[in-house]
Amino acid sequence: MKTIYFVRHGQTQFNLENRLQGWNDSPLSSRGEAQVQKVAQSLAPLGIQRAWVSPLGRARQTASIIQDALCIEIEPVDELREVSFGAFEGNTLDELRKKFPGQWEKRQADKWNYRPPEGEANKDAVPRAQNVVSRIENWPPSDPLLIVAHFAINRIVLSLLAGLTPDETVEMNVAHCTIYRATQQNSHWTLSYKDAESPYDDFQEGWLRQ
Repeated sequence: MKTIYFVRHGQTQFNLENRLQGWNDSPLSSRGEAQVQKVAQSLAPLGIQRAWVSPLGRARQTASIIQDALCIEIEPVDELREVSFGAFEGNTLDELRKKFPGQWEKRQADKWNYRPPEGEANKDAVPRAQNVVSRIENWPPSDPLLIVAHFAINRIVLSLLAGLTPDETVEMNVAHCTIYRATQQNSHWTLSYKDAESPYDDFQEGWLRQ
């Protein structure tokens, strides 16, 4: 059986300020660092030796904390970069509505296909997510793998593995302290999840909705 674990970076300063990030970046907040420590504690018994990591700073900072705790190898994977918000990045929603009137409402009405100015639609990230899936398919079944990335790209990769629809994909929640597990048996992938802030809870089959 092949097992892949997915985590999102910890809370960042931009998250704290409700600013859109995408390819923009900000460091983890103190709460974010504490969240990653809890994630690392939950990952410790799982036998993970290697992680693929988004090249963006917040994911690398998260992976570094996990690496220090678990002594695992980390490999940057450019395809795990977050979906770009383009010209929206760095803005709060209030700022966005003043600078780009009506655009956030259009995005909310069609999260899969809407493309921000100079940015990406969720569907635009599918080809690079498919590259990640192809690499996962070639990963040895005996070695659990960790992926440290972001809200949108994680759920796109998870959805491709599990065969979810675009409508289901944009409903998926990937919280800062949620660990997703994708397991493959007889060519079929099953998703499960657990909250790292509840370390005694086991993985529950399925996925979280927003």
